Amino acid sequence: MNFLYSLPLAVTPAPDETLAPGVDPKDVTPGLLGFIFTLFMVIAIVFLIRDMTKRIRRVRYREQLATELLEREAAAGRGGRTAAPASSGQTPAEGSHPSDPDSSGKHLH
Repeated sequence: MNFLYSLPLAVTPAPDETLAPGVDPKDVTPGLLGFIFTLFMVIAIVFLIRDMTKRIRRVRYREQLATELLEREAAAGRGGRTAAPASSGQTPAEGSHPSDPDSSGKHLH
């Protein structure tokens, strides 16, 4: 721990003149091209974040609608309507939806 306290004392500061002799500090700035590139990156990132946020909201909304639809179908099935067993003898997996192509299990055969 004492090493961390003494570390700032061991670091030597940079000399005042860091440029090579004869180089003007105004020539070393990023200039207009650097500003335009930075502006382009900021605008691109803002658009990417907005698009990602829209997509995440859309996925959440679709999942919410699918859950509500399953709950309504389950409530309608318990409300007096009896579900007939499937003619092939197979029953859908628990938590799956009959119209969902991946829940039928046909892709596994």
